[in-house]
Amino acid sequence: MPDIIIRPSLLALAIALGSSAAFPVLAANASTQAGNLQAFDIPAGDLGETLSRIARESGHVLSVRPALLQGRQAPAIRGQMSAEQAAMQALGGSGLNLNTTAGGTWSLVPAGNSAALELGPTQIVERTPENAWGPVKGYVASRSATATKTDTSVLEVPQTINVITQDEIKVRGAQTLTQALRYTPGITGGGFPDRVGLFDEPTSRGFLPTPLYLDGLHLPYGNGSTGGALQIDPYNLERIEVMKGPSSVLYGQNQPGGLVNMVTKRPSTTPVREIVLGGGSYDRRYGAFDYGDRLDEQGTLLYRMVGTFNDENGQIDYVEKKRFMLSPSLTWAPNDQTSLTLYAHYQKDNDVPEAQGLPASGTAKFNPNGKIKRSLFLGEPDVNAYDREQFTVGYELSHELNDVWTLKQNTRYAYVDDRYTAPLHGYRFVTNPQTGQDDQRYATRFGVDWAQHNKVFGVDNMAQARFNTFDVAHTLLIGLDYYHFNSQFLGRYDYNPPIIDLFNPTYGQALNFANPYRWDDTVIQTGLYVQDQLKWDQWFLTVGGRYDWAETDNKVPLAGTHTNSKDEKFTGRAGLGYSFENGVTPYVSYAESFLPLRGTSATGSPFSPSTGKQYEAGVKYQPTGQESFIQLSVYQIDQENILTSNKDNPMFSTQSGAVRSRGVELEGKASLSDNLGLIASVARNDVKYTRDNDGREGRHPAGVAPVTASLWLDYTLKGDTPFAGLGAGIGARYVRGSDGTDTAKDHFTIPSYTVLDGMISYDFAESPLRLKGVKLQVNLQNLEDKTYLSSCQSIWDCYYGEGRTITSNLTYNW
Repeated sequence: MPDIIIRPSLLALAIALGSSAAFPVLAANASTQAGNLQAFDIPAGDLGETLSRIARESGHVLSVRPALLQGRQAPAIRGQMSAEQAAMQALGGSGLNLNTTAGGTWSLVPAGNSAALELGPTQIVERTPENAWGPVKGYVASRSATATKTDTSVLEVPQTINVITQDEIKVRGAQTLTQALRYTPGITGGGFPDRVGLFDEPTSRGFLPTPLYLDGLHLPYGNGSTGGALQIDPYNLERIEVMKGPSSVLYGQNQPGGLVNMVTKRPSTTPVREIVLGGGSYDRRYGAFDYGDRLDEQGTLLYRMVGTFNDENGQIDYVEKKRFMLSPSLTWAPNDQTSLTLYAHYQKDNDVPEAQGLPASGTAKFNPNGKIKRSLFLGEPDVNAYDREQFTVGYELSHELNDVWTLKQNTRYAYVDDRYTAPLHGYRFVTNPQTGQDDQRYATRFGVDWAQHNKVFGVDNMAQARFNTFDVAHTLLIGLDYYHFNSQFLGRYDYNPPIIDLFNPTYGQALNFANPYRWDDTVIQTGLYVQDQLKWDQWFLTVGGRYDWAETDNKVPLAGTHTNSKDEKFTGRAGLGYSFENGVTPYVSYAESFLPLRGTSATGSPFSPSTGKQYEAGVKYQPTGQESFIQLSVYQIDQENILTSNKDNPMFSTQSGAVRSRGVELEGKASLSDNLGLIASVARNDVKYTRDNDGREGRHPAGVAPVTASLWLDYTLKGDTPFAGLGAGIGARYVRGSDGTDTAKDHFTIPSYTVLDGMISYDFAESPLRLKGVKLQVNLQNLEDKTYLSSCQSIWDCYYGEGRTITSNLTYNW
């Protein structure tokens, strides 16, 4: 981008952390004289933000290498003093000195180095500082909003937060959310949603499914794996954030393992122009575009349009995948205090799917006929189909009333209409009709025709206040949110479709779908929450509480049954931490969750919500002057009031079950140099039933891996060399073997596996050709084409992992 001359009348640009290049920030009020005394009232906080504010209020030009400021904090600045005195007070104990050039520009140098930073004419490259909802350059995010709903440093979030940036999504070639999360500790995939590729249902710290949010609001979800869920294309995302542990204080009813929040691309003052054309394995044909800019010279109107098209076959015989997606957004910012963003999203999928739940015999265990092929199609080519139409529409409104209070409202309506038709796996072997022997060759199937209409309306009203009480800085958040979810389902079944030869299948047999079943379920939730983030010197404390009113209404129209339950629940959270000057930040936290349950007990009483609580301790580290982030956490999660069988009346359930999850997670991300990136993680997760009436007490849930680890390394050649622009990446994912069933009966273990991924790229702008904005990238998943089992839920429900897949994308930015 060419340099832009900045006039003294323009507003100051905030310091952008995460770039190693020096750049100046020009103050808004250039008429203020540096030597004059001014009244400052700046709370303790990030050093970069404090210096930026001092420069803005005093009319100075500040030029600083942002790497010098990463992880550094500033004390509160209050009282009458000169701008230089305020800046020096902010720098106290930071190991940095303030220098002033002959032209009056401020710069920072490490203590002991008095050399001032040489500057040319007052010019800057326009750059938007990172915020918790915006883009991130590279793999290391410095700010997040998922855990607090405020723009907060990741160091000051007293819970584990994993951020997957758009750069990471692209470099690893992730095509789905599940693939994007593969290198995230504590998150496991596999099984039905991973193999069928139509749904994203990750497991977090042993709990399934992890609820999915889009820009902070809950998405519609299916019931089990019957469909009814939106799937968001990763190309439309700016970042993916995983909040570990209970999240009910800010989001209401949830699983205790955590949540995944997807942050979409939005309009910005920086123009975006990108086109992608792709190919690859299985006749892949892919196209995408991302276009955004200002609509007026003042930048009060901004727009963005993101779209994708995909058409490919699958690794399983007869499978096809087709998708069209369009996502427009428009931002109106009439002044610095007010912003309104309108957005929409439309996506249509037309597929021939195959879930491929297979028996353990022939996959995990011995079968006299050999191994079942990874490409086996269990369904019927003329029957299997999946059609989905989804859309969202909403707005985000923000208005600063004054220097203290900011009001926000986030509102969205989301809808999904889908239908899944297929013969699925059965639950027993049958006699071989050719030989009359029980040779474990032929198996039953189970025909389903699932149609689901899900819609959700959500609105989150927030009032945020920033103020000080003595030496303590507060970020107070008061919120009232409302959530209305309705799910309508019609299922038709063929309980006895034609059997199938698992080793030499023949197709073309008709199915008879009958036996209809309907539900019409509604969940309504209203929550009032309060959160305060307190900072005193280098200490930070986050405390919050929420009271929810939840109603669950379940109807089964064909049976004429109807249940309704209303629950009220208080949940709380607290976390304490300390930020050392060297970037090390230890913390401890406690958080609670609740989740309403469907159904009634033997007495006809509705079930109470299951509850969860987590104790977590950890340490986060952002080394000074480096673009890297490391976090280590240990935790214990207890979930109570889960359903288990009623010993006195086996036809009903009782709320006497409990689960405990204990573990440790370590994650590191770094840009070790301008051309070397690293992502590494390891997680140990021990999940057990601590109380149960179904014979599972003391056992592990099926398919939950006890240990996972991953490593990704990529390098790009730069400089004056014929190979400049050539890049390569290599990744490894390890999953230790897990239980294939959660009971002693028919128990078996899924083998451990390690999968290698790779990437080759060529940036033509860095190459001797100097073709600006052109880049070619080829990604390979499962380089060795290893055949492995990713998950088993029972002896009849095992799933292979993906084989070797090659995707290639040619990208042009201008």
